[in-house]
Amino acid sequence: MRPSGARRPIDHQNVRPPCLVHGCPRLPRHLDLSFTNHSSSPIQSPGYYLYLGSASPVHKTDLISYLALDWDANGKSDHIDTMWFNAKRILVLGPETRPEQSVYTSGTAPIVWAAVSNQYFTTLASARGGTLATGAWAQRFVLPGSDPSAKPVYGMDSAIQLPPFTVAPGKSVSQGIQFYAGPKFYATLKGLGAGQERIITYFFSFWGMSVFRPVSVFLLNTLNVFHGVTRNYAIAIILLTLCIRIALWPIQNKATASMRQMQELTPRINELKEKYKDDPNRMNAEVMKLYKEYNINPLAGCLPMFVQIPIFFGFYRVLGTAIELRNSHFLWVTDLSQPDTVFHIAGYPVNILPMFMAVTMVAQMSLQPKTGDPSQQRMMMFVPLIFIFMCYNFASALALYWTVQNVFSITQLYVTRKRTAPAPLKPVARRKSR
Repeated sequence: MRPSGARRPIDHQNVRPPCLVHGCPRLPRHLDLSFTNHSSSPIQSPGYYLYLGSASPVHKTDLISYLALDWDANGKSDHIDTMWFNAKRILVLGPETRPEQSVYTSGTAPIVWAAVSNQYFTTLASARGGTLATGAWAQRFVLPGSDPSAKPVYGMDSAIQLPPFTVAPGKSVSQGIQFYAGPKFYATLKGLGAGQERIITYFFSFWGMSVFRPVSVFLLNTLNVFHGVTRNYAIAIILLTLCIRIALWPIQNKATASMRQMQELTPRINELKEKYKDDPNRMNAEVMKLYKEYNINPLAGCLPMFVQIPIFFGFYRVLGTAIELRNSHFLWVTDLSQPDTVFHIAGYPVNILPMFMAVTMVAQMSLQPKTGDPSQQRMMMFVPLIFIFMCYNFASALALYWTVQNVFSITQLYVTRKRTAPAPLKPVARRKSR
């Protein structure tokens, strides 16, 4: 038995659910399914599908990963989005390894809860004790009114497969299901008690482990604390960014000092590269010897970036999917969860904050000590362009965070450059071994 005649959803783009209008999440509702056998013989049911609901994008520009089916099987969260239905191809080479799929059906692992979601809202079913289902089903469809000449906009239908059961003569079999339909507030979903908060795409998952989960949750909770004081999420983002940068100030100072040392050694390193250009192994050994002689860690200048990577991806997940930011205003930005498009040129959006972000990145790079050979320095000048390409159509809140932290870094570098020049670099005296 398979779901048939999947119901098509309405367009929720401009609909504000009642639970948000009244300012509180919708409480879970209970559904009891009961089957009674009035015959004189046992009835064996092979199971059935219960329609879970459908979801459609909140905005036409939403990332395809926002529209998804999630479920918990054997204590492990599984997830598919609308991209799963595409044909699979060998990267770069292009040949198909799997044709396009019309229907997804999961395995037979016990499912405790399942949910279909878009960027901000979800319909979630969970068991009231025991196992909810033995399988999950999903189907992608093109939304009515989608422009066929452009990239199609998809919705997703979903269902859960209830397990087989036997009803004895004169007896009844019942199953209790808890439903939640409403906004994806982290605290609300966590309060449901079975890991339902994992439907929020705050986290990357590798081999069943959620990466950046603690960082994302900490940032979200702290952001809400600042919002409780300022009543403005943009100001809350700015304050949180400043707190992060102040905490990283000592690390940034140490990295800047290391980059200055590297800058002083650059001429000698270039001499070694020229001297041993025909012997790369010898060249690398001599360069490492030089680092050891002056007690310099060549990776110390990268330390702030390593520290900021989990913060950046944590912010990326939170600022892109947190319903708290929906319709939050700031200056010309009408929605911090969407790109800050001010107008279009020949159909292409003009987003201001990513451009500011790129300008501040260039200014920051111009103040940093120059290390590496000229070709490496030229390559680094493409980094702002890469970031514009990556972040141009992301949530404007993410560009706001990165711009503010760049401005703070520029201020820190300017203050550091105004200080007294460091002492000339000297070899480190080492004790002779006996």
